[in-house]
Amino acid sequence: MATRLRDKRIWTFPLSILLSLALILPWPLAASAEEMTAQKEKEIGQRFHMKVAALNVLLDDPQTLKYYQGITGRIMRGAGLSPDKYHFYIINSDSINAFAVPGGYIYMNTETIISLENEGQLASILGHEVAHITSRHFARRVEAASSMSMAYLATMLAGLILASQGGGNAAGALGPALMVGGTGAAVSSMMANSRDDEAEADGKGRKYLTKAGYNPRDMYGAFKIMAERTFQVSPKSNLPTYLTTHPALTSRLATSFSDVEKSAPTPADPAYQAFRDRVLALSADPQRVGKLMAKRLNENPKDSSALHALGLLAARQQNLGQADKLMNQALALSPANKEYLADLGDLALRRRHPAEAKGYFEKAGQDNRQAIYGLARSEELLGDQKRATALYEKVVNMDPDQPYPEALQMAGRFFGQIGRKGQGHYYLGNYFSSTGNLDQAIFHFKEALKQPDIGNFRARADRELKVMEELKKEDKK
Repeated sequence: MATRLRDKRIWTFPLSILLSLALILPWPLAASAEEMTAQKEKEIGQRFHMKVAALNVLLDDPQTLKYYQGITGRIMRGAGLSPDKYHFYIINSDSINAFAVPGGYIYMNTETIISLENEGQLASILGHEVAHITSRHFARRVEAASSMSMAYLATMLAGLILASQGGGNAAGALGPALMVGGTGAAVSSMMANSRDDEAEADGKGRKYLTKAGYNPRDMYGAFKIMAERTFQVSPKSNLPTYLTTHPALTSRLATSFSDVEKSAPTPADPAYQAFRDRVLALSADPQRVGKLMAKRLNENPKDSSALHALGLLAARQQNLGQADKLMNQALALSPANKEYLADLGDLALRRRHPAEAKGYFEKAGQDNRQAIYGLARSEELLGDQKRATALYEKVVNMDPDQPYPEALQMAGRFFGQIGRKGQGHYYLGNYFSSTGNLDQAIFHFKEALKQPDIGNFRARADRELKVMEELKKEDKK
């Protein structure tokens, strides 16, 4: 979810995008073990991610992702891996699951985050998924699919993700349509790890976890929750959930983790609770959020995280006056909270008060990506083009490995309007690339390269264009 806190529940994305996926036909590709190189794995991951990005199911709230990246970075260091070769995303979904695909792409559902109790438990799931990639479990199953193209495999996997959402909505209905016949069954089976795979990922993941400084008991706690919660929360279907993609969990709890079962649990984690509250408010069913937070406030009227979560929910439901009241109550209890300040600034912009928004964003600090983006928008609306220019450039370049789609879109528009068309088209190309729109990404990268003012962006635009054109070419085969 972007700074505007708009509701991006999974049943809101365009049917035309989903239907277009079903039109991609398979083409033969020999996928022997010798051919499944690191580059091939990267290509599979890229294609799959473009399909998922086009479905509008990725949570893109910068405050949420900053905390999440802190955990993923810590796991990467514990595993001794280069973080620039791994990509972590959160899928807005009310089913419990986490999975990894070749090329270093790792996904976790929002319901998984909501169900866990602390940061160590979340790190445990991430470490386990990283271990599946370093062990090449999924890649080896892809090698066995000798008659399936990488492009078709990516499409079918995207269909499986849709199908697993359930809920009787358009996405849940169209997902199975992409997963028909023997090919759908074959792709579904690829998602399921063997018991040997799971045992290997347990052992490696636990090493990554402890080297990252987390309590090994958190892995036991995480898997115990996953085993208990999957059938309670996930849709009743035969489509993959955590227990079907990660089998034998109950027996593994009794064997692989018996040594830590009775050890002391990790103490309460307020930072994780605030993170979980935010994910809950931005993604879960509104009635569920309202009941949970009302219960918390009944127990503790000074629970600032619960108040702020209700404010986020009110903003999501377009009740801006109520959102402002609740967020200010939360800020009064925690006046130095930069997340609260940034969200209030965003709310002020939505209420068309850029001067008020600017005050909040400046207090939120220069390391808060949402605040910097909001400040760029405020300065633009207030007429300070020079400062807006510097702020837009800063926000889109803060973390190149984690695109900020809304900021890229607005920066592209802004630079185009002030006459810096090469830069504007380049940012718009990146926006469409990050949202899975190959055609528009290719168009804008080409336009960027035509502009005489392209300057330092030429090499980057040319590189991105080649990647997009190659993905488009393979999809057409």
